[in-house]
Amino acid sequence: MDYTALDKSLQRQVISPVYLFYGEETYLRDGFLSKFKSLIPADVRDFNMDIVDSKDVGLEAIVGMAMTMPFMSEKRLVIVKNAAFFKSKRKNQSDSGKEQNEKDEKANSAEKALLSYLEEPVNSTCLIFCTDSIDKKRKLYKTIEKHGQVVEFSPLKGKDLNAWIDSRARNLGKIIETQAMAGLITAVGSDLQHLNTELEKLACYSRTDKITAADVEEMVSKTAELSVFELVDSVGERNYNKAIKMAREMVFLGESVIKLLFMVARQFRLILRSKDLHQQGYADKQVAGQLQVHPFVAQKCIKQARNFSMDELKLALEKILKTDSDIKNGRQEPTLALELLIIGLCEKR
Repeated sequence: MDYTALDKSLQRQVISPVYLFYGEETYLRDGFLSKFKSLIPADVRDFNMDIVDSKDVGLEAIVGMAMTMPFMSEKRLVIVKNAAFFKSKRKNQSDSGKEQNEKDEKANSAEKALLSYLEEPVNSTCLIFCTDSIDKKRKLYKTIEKHGQVVEFSPLKGKDLNAWIDSRARNLGKIIETQAMAGLITAVGSDLQHLNTELEKLACYSRTDKITAADVEEMVSKTAELSVFELVDSVGERNYNKAIKMAREMVFLGESVIKLLFMVARQFRLILRSKDLHQQGYADKQVAGQLQVHPFVAQKCIKQARNFSMDELKLALEKILKTDSDIKNGRQEPTLALELLIIGLCEKR
């Protein structure tokens, strides 16, 4: 089940007794948790809702909470954060054989208690487990998949991300233009928390019913990703003074040199792939699909690819890799190494 299916089931007031929420998109997940919390009347919420962290509470205690009957409410809600027991098992190498066996026995006993509950959950309780990742081979996962609902909250991309931005803007009483949306994604990325903050600022700033590309350009702070676009543009123009100035500003604002190298390498890889796909006859929209990036990002890559030959792009990636190795092995000071790299990338070939 994805988040749209979950939303539809909530609208129909179809509530499963057990859910497993997993994935990296915590803003979206937390929004749904708030919807579940609203199912419990506010005046009796303290008696009918438990929010716990699995690091602090054992499985037997969680089962006890789930088996408790609601008080003056149709439903009881139990939310378990950081549910690490859905991930792959890892043994503690520092433990002796005896200690490890004792821990395994205790964990297996607790897991059996939870499995027993999951096979016949209490209908008056809604039990929700939250974790960033899962092991689908584990019996706990398979049991929830069979008797409850598994919902993935992965980062939104492409049309899904556009639809979310459009919907959020309309909720704020605004219509966001297509170019404004593209500029916002490029400046901020796909993090929904950050996007929501910027949309709220834009909604307050815009004096009309529309959010325009000019509004975004004026109001939204540039992220490192957008700055990397401009840095690579400067390299393509062989303007090493501008490129070095931008790199120094990004480092001054707190970006690590290694992270910048990673982002520049990623950008050059995207440019290389987009150039190759274009040469094969792929249209711009098809290139975006193949790269799995927003169409606006693909257009930038295609445009930047015109500044480089295939050999230059391959050589650029080799230079970035060497610089990364030199820094990590202490052969060069990071900032100096970055500036020398930029000069090397700007050289006439």
